[in-house]
Amino acid sequence: MIYDARYHAFKILKNFYKKNHRLKYVRDQYYKNNNLSQNELNRSLVLTNEVVRWSRRLDYWINSHLNKPIKKLNPSLHLVLKLGYYEAVMDTEVPNHAVVNSWVELAKSIISNKFGGLVNALLRKAIKIDSKKRNINLTHGEWFSFPDWMIERWVDQFDEEDTLTLCDYFNSPPYIDVRLNTSQFELELILNMIEKLGVNWEKSPESNKFIRVKSGVGKLLKSELFKVGMINFQDRASGAVVELLDPQKGETILDVCAAPGTKTNYIFERMNGDGHLFASDISSRRLLKGRTRATDLKLPIKWLQKDASVDEFPMADRILIDAPCTGTGVIARRPDIRWRRKVSDFDNMNIIQTNILNNMSKYLKPKGTIVYATCSLEKEENWDVVSSFLELNDNFIIKSQNNLIPKEWINNNKCLEIFPPNDKVDGMFAVNIQKI
Repeated sequence: MIYDARYHAFKILKNFYKKNHRLKYVRDQYYKNNNLSQNELNRSLVLTNEVVRWSRRLDYWINSHLNKPIKKLNPSLHLVLKLGYYEAVMDTEVPNHAVVNSWVELAKSIISNKFGGLVNALLRKAIKIDSKKRNINLTHGEWFSFPDWMIERWVDQFDEEDTLTLCDYFNSPPYIDVRLNTSQFELELILNMIEKLGVNWEKSPESNKFIRVKSGVGKLLKSELFKVGMINFQDRASGAVVELLDPQKGETILDVCAAPGTKTNYIFERMNGDGHLFASDISSRRLLKGRTRATDLKLPIKWLQKDASVDEFPMADRILIDAPCTGTGVIARRPDIRWRRKVSDFDNMNIIQTNILNNMSKYLKPKGTIVYATCSLEKEENWDVVSSFLELNDNFIIKSQNNLIPKEWINNNKCLEIFPPNDKVDGMFAVNIQKI
């Protein structure tokens, strides 16, 4: 048979559900081991992201057409139906006949001939579904495709209206921001080179150093601009964390839990190459990515494999703790997070984050600052960690932001706290803590 994007999407998702690894990791490994055309790669990426994103609503539609519980379906058949229902109901770009015929043939080829008739019958029912018509009996979790417990948590924290707005935002295609390295290259030169590539872009929120790419991401990834470090892919909110740290020339700076190093490289840019930057991570696989990018760009960053909760570090003027977290602020770009999290994760993360903050505070010089940051929306991982630390350490205070970051992103506790639908960037929390 001739393999195409649908087949590759099926294989990627089969590995994802079998191994329970991060979707991006499973997909990257598959692309590494299989030779896909650019079109196959692009389409399989969309299909895998969107089927995982809409998994619960797709299951509702499939289940409504079955005469037995969905759990009793052959797992491969279930996956074929999810992919087929996504294309038939939610993807307006693909003709219905192409969807039905393609998935019928694929089901027969990769599972069994006996499933062809069933797939054909179910997909012909699928094409009659109105994707915007909500059954009044559906829960918010079923309709927006989130676990019920996650919706309930957010309703308690944000209220129902804001929660549904948040779910809508997370179910929309994520923005792609690019940081322009204006420390080493002229802004006009970078923008002229981007224009020549035919990339369509606009300014990112609240910055002259970031642009938002509307089309042409692939061109930028393959360009000399990316190869030499004139541009780097980074969400605007992630960049704001480095701006809050406010790195200065000649300082010693620690960046812990730093891999794959996007923030690290931005720190180095803002130091103008003058000072000592130590980056560390507990994961050897992720650390290799950070070290490789720094080597490619000839950045003299000292990458070390360390556990920030227990290991020793040099004394530093500034420390960035890009803390491990549940990642609920970046569900738009990592849709599998919603299914891979459980309620106990938030308290477990709080313990890890607290241990890291307590340990790293030992390596801060007097008058130095720590920026504690997460890409989580959850109070257990954000303000609860910071307030508990401050209660037990009266020689630390929250430092004024001094116009380092957009004032609209600062909450009443003087912390960076971003609610994605309002600010159109990733959900991010960060606070600048000073040692007195």
